[in-house]
Amino acid sequence: MDLERFSIKTPIMRDNMIKRTYGVIALTIAISPPVFTQEDGRIQLGNFDLIPELNSQLSYIDNVTYASDGEESISSWRSIVAPELNAITRFSTHELGLAYRIERGDYFDSDADNYTDHLIRLYGDFEFGSRHRFDAIATYEDGHDERGRRYSNGNARSLTEVDTWNNSGIDGVYSFGALSARGRLDLKAGYSSLDYDKGIGTYLFRDRDYTDIGAAFAYKIGGHARAVIEIGTTDISYDNAADPSNPLDSVEQSVMAGVTWRASATTKGFAKAGYKEKDFDSALREDFSGAEWEVGVKWSPLTYSHFELATSTDTRETTSDADFIETRDYRATWNHEWVERFSTKTAFVYFQDEYVGPPTAERTDDVTRVDLSADYQFRRWLLFGIFYQFSNRDSDREDVTFDRNVYGISARVTL
Repeated sequence: MDLERFSIKTPIMRDNMIKRTYGVIALTIAISPPVFTQEDGRIQLGNFDLIPELNSQLSYIDNVTYASDGEESISSWRSIVAPELNAITRFSTHELGLAYRIERGDYFDSDADNYTDHLIRLYGDFEFGSRHRFDAIATYEDGHDERGRRYSNGNARSLTEVDTWNNSGIDGVYSFGALSARGRLDLKAGYSSLDYDKGIGTYLFRDRDYTDIGAAFAYKIGGHARAVIEIGTTDISYDNAADPSNPLDSVEQSVMAGVTWRASATTKGFAKAGYKEKDFDSALREDFSGAEWEVGVKWSPLTYSHFELATSTDTRETTSDADFIETRDYRATWNHEWVERFSTKTAFVYFQDEYVGPPTAERTDDVTRVDLSADYQFRRWLLFGIFYQFSNRDSDREDVTFDRNVYGISARVTL
């Protein structure tokens, strides 16, 4: 996370912009001399650097569909193959990139959970002198929710295949002020659209659009510390409503203030707190207002060992009959490089989801997740890894509780 600027999310690109981009790339390649060089995982093709990568994984999952404790679960081996190609070009002080990734997952004992995901990202970093910068990203994603996740929590058996969707959008951030200036202003705008493929019955009422705008101002208060203030608003509009007189459409507004700092070469962090409101268009739904915060610190006592702690609170759209979800999360990670080619990562995440709305829909979920992994850089272009993941949900509703273990090996191949 950038401690002093808005992070660019990955919500998605419109078809005409993608087509224009492919046209520009094709034209640039056509007029560039066909020079091929290979260095550090890159192929130079004219004015473009092509960066291919292949990630693969073989894992054993003891609860594929997140079945509750009293329900029969499915165990299966799963293979994942995910090639990716990134094309980057630089001109003047600007950089433009286009990336495509396809991921195929196959479950050996549960064909219903197989999937194929696609992701296209177009991004650009533009510098217009020392005071003006513009970063943008546009994304189209053809993805899925696993059976038993999100809208099929506690009801995985109702699906005979994974729940697929398309997400498209674009985000941009304009920054005014030199990187060394005492003050800096960021202006943000974005739009994204989520569209589920399953459009019958209650599944019809999940599709929605997000439109958000915001601003952030950072002011140097001494040394490596900056005071920051952020304001933002997000308009959430659903395509359809189960009850047209009581839609889920809402407007979220927030303001946060705090500091970012680098106390030394080994410690840096951020702490922001503020206030958030969620106002529903429907008078039948109760609006929300409450505290909001983001706090994080990174400590690197050694150049090869890093500890991170973070916590935040936010609201999310509902995946049930509730009006919305209020969530709080706490995260801790430790990355350590034991020798030059061997490293480990340990991560612990705890978050609490409170489903707010009608009494029949209210519930509280406590979710714990532990990730352990070890990687060995066998060659510059070849990385092997092993990993283990444990996740658990306790809830007021017994049918959504689960325990899940995943054991696996992975490999990443580059040039």
